[in-house]
Amino acid sequence: MNKIIYSAIVLALSIMSLASCQMKEDALFSEDPATREDTWMAEYRRVFNNNKYGWALYVSSPTYGRHPSVGTYAVKFAQDYCTFYKSASTVHMPTAADKDSVSSMYSFKMDNGIVLSFDTYNDFFHYYADQSEFFSQDLQGDFEFCLDRYSANEDTIFGHGKTKQLPFFMVKMQVTPQEYQAMSDHMDHFAAYNCVMIVEGDTLPASFLSGYKNLLVNFPDEEGGQDVEHMYSYGNLTDGIYLLENFKYKNTTVVEMKLDEKTGEFHDINSDAKIGPKPYVDYLTKDNDDEPWFWGYSGLGSWTRQQWDKAKEAIDASGKFASTDMANISLSPDGKGGLDLVFNKWYGSGEVHYKMDMKKISDNEVAFKYTGTESSGLSYSPYDAGMKYIIDAFAAKDKWTIYKISYKEGNPMMPEGFILTDESNADNSYYFEPDFHYYHNSIWE
Repeated sequence: MNKIIYSAIVLALSIMSLASCQMKEDALFSEDPATREDTWMAEYRRVFNNNKYGWALYVSSPTYGRHPSVGTYAVKFAQDYCTFYKSASTVHMPTAADKDSVSSMYSFKMDNGIVLSFDTYNDFFHYYADQSEFFSQDLQGDFEFCLDRYSANEDTIFGHGKTKQLPFFMVKMQVTPQEYQAMSDHMDHFAAYNCVMIVEGDTLPASFLSGYKNLLVNFPDEEGGQDVEHMYSYGNLTDGIYLLENFKYKNTTVVEMKLDEKTGEFHDINSDAKIGPKPYVDYLTKDNDDEPWFWGYSGLGSWTRQQWDKAKEAIDASGKFASTDMANISLSPDGKGGLDLVFNKWYGSGEVHYKMDMKKISDNEVAFKYTGTESSGLSYSPYDAGMKYIIDAFAAKDKWTIYKISYKEGNPMMPEGFILTDESNADNSYYFEPDFHYYHNSIWE
């Protein structure tokens, strides 16, 4: 009897299992593969075309010696044709510089998933995929893209290049293509070459290579190690940037950052991480002596101007040399905590160095003290001939002179010219103009 009952239970379970399997198969394969593929492509076509203004397409292209460069293209999709619009990058393309828009064909295909294919040549989009271009050398970008998914609200589409496997995504535009492209291009005005990434309490040296759309951030790969340059490809949004190669540091991952146009800073939308201005004192204390930021001179303070007038008068009266022979002045850091105040740099024996001790007070404050050391190829002392008025005004031998560093024009992220203001005498201030020596003949102008 027990054997009969056992057999009945096994039979019942087998029937239930068979029914369950049959039900799953019916649910999954109620449509043939071709129909399912057509349904998927129809859904993507609906998402693509269900947009009043079109899409901002972000695509990566390989570059020489750098991470992929991200291009932003405002594009409108119709049933079979797509139209790309003029941007800051297309105006530099020799075959399309004068065109406002270019239309070409596109299609959806099935190839181990749904593929978006740009089928006919487009002067804007295919420029870097053109095998005939001399610079190609197998660095062409993709023009077929595997579509991975679209967001629940259908405003973002994600994918990757079919050949190069580089990331690709599209964002639904809320303004016209021309407006979107202009706002996206505008982001380049805030992509500072000198900046820092502040994340989890650490300040990391950073810089934008806006031409490549690469963000460089320096930090060690392991605690206590040497700084290593890390590169991240990013694209310009209308109000910030999107990191296609996500920035990861300790417990923070940064994908999208919003721009604060007043400060020029970029803020992570999900954490306290931000890209901010490089401390102004670092331009002096951490850069080499070819740094162009502290060249040339203009006396902004009335007391400073008086000292320079005294120096000019004394130099001309000395008979040693003419004040008009003083062409430029620069602050030249030595990378070891010291600095030279240099007159006529790169002018042979007429180049005069006054060695200064230097120390950082804060991110935007620096202190100098003249060591008393003067060096040149001259047979006399320019200091005694009249330069003492200038040197002593800038930094005396017996005390530290603390200067506040501020920028004259631009914004905190991208300053244009620095002003040093003596904190003990506001009328003693100096304006150092970047690359002064390329555009001026004399400091006395």
